[in-house]
Amino acid sequence: MKEFLNKRFIEIFTSTPSSFLSCGGRFEVLGNHTDHNHGLCIAATCSLSIYGAIKRREDYKVNLYSEGYGMISLDLSNLKKVNKEKGTPLALIRGVAAYLSNGYKYGGFDAYFKSEVPSGAGVSSSAAFELLIAQTYNELFNEKKVPLMTLCKAGQYAEREYYGKMCGLLDQIGVAYGGLVYIDFKDIENPYVEPLRIDLKGYQFVIVNSGGSHAGLDHLYKAIPSDMKKIANYFNKDFLREVDYQLVKDNKDVLIKEFGLIPYQRAMHFFEENERVVKANNAVKNKDVNAIINLINNSRISSTNLLRNMFYKEVKGSPLEACELILKASHNKAGVKINGGGFAGSVIALVPNDELDNVINAAKKQYGENNVHLVSVRNETPSSLD
Repeated sequence: MKEFLNKRFIEIFTSTPSSFLSCGGRFEVLGNHTDHNHGLCIAATCSLSIYGAIKRREDYKVNLYSEGYGMISLDLSNLKKVNKEKGTPLALIRGVAAYLSNGYKYGGFDAYFKSEVPSGAGVSSSAAFELLIAQTYNELFNEKKVPLMTLCKAGQYAEREYYGKMCGLLDQIGVAYGGLVYIDFKDIENPYVEPLRIDLKGYQFVIVNSGGSHAGLDHLYKAIPSDMKKIANYFNKDFLREVDYQLVKDNKDVLIKEFGLIPYQRAMHFFEENERVVKANNAVKNKDVNAIINLINNSRISSTNLLRNMFYKEVKGSPLEACELILKASHNKAGVKINGGGFAGSVIALVPNDELDNVINAAKKQYGENNVHLVSVRNETPSSLD
């Protein structure tokens, strides 16, 4: 890869790069829709990565060539948000620089990026791009001294304030910290991140993209935290993490009468999902893979029956259909759940190797080869290529 990046950089910029970087995507093991209410999550940095060759410039111009997308350019002498850049990579590059400018250095650079992180597969291709940009500023202008959480916050800031997409810190932490991590969002500004280690020999993570588009579903995603916060607000709290679980259960009838069944059920998902994350954390430490698989499956059931984000309008072509296909193909030995916001998009499965061929063949037949990805846990943070 390093030789390939070097060759392409020379072809495009007629000079040699000074550094080579990579950043993985992320997938969610447990903790679906818990972060926005200050909950718990277990995420993993994904082996599918973005790679870059970079070189510092002596001005504030950025030239970035992405394989398959072509060249984009911007001038960082002005860090104010540019409205016409909203929803484009330009916004992310400028937004990351704007965040880092408060205490750190930034400047122009030439870069060539090649990504193997598939867009729309729920592995946070945007967060991986943001963190690779943040690491570029870190490498070229700050002697690699910017803290990892600061890089994560720079990515989140760029995505929310410049790109125009609301997001928590889960995606950025997932791609940045490397390996499997337990995340506690009780302090949303400074989440607690604990590295986890487990040998998954004999098992394989598989991501299957059901192919459905997320376009036009923003109202569905916004409704989930909104519904959860309705319940929290009833108890004069801002987030469900601040509310006693038993108190919510004791007031079931009142809450359903006041807000309807779905907000109550989504609150139940939040509390139960947090408990699953705690149990999964213990299972990882006890090297109990079967327990993790059971918890993943229980998360899927909760997402289906309580959170209600496993399909939109119909099951056909939905994440729920993909889950059911994987379960059937694995003879119910796999753990499989939603990967990301839900309603459309991808699912993540932990599959025993003796059922892997069955799952892969069934998924490729249903969704096509390009929508089935074998992934492993990448232990590296956004870093230089050796």
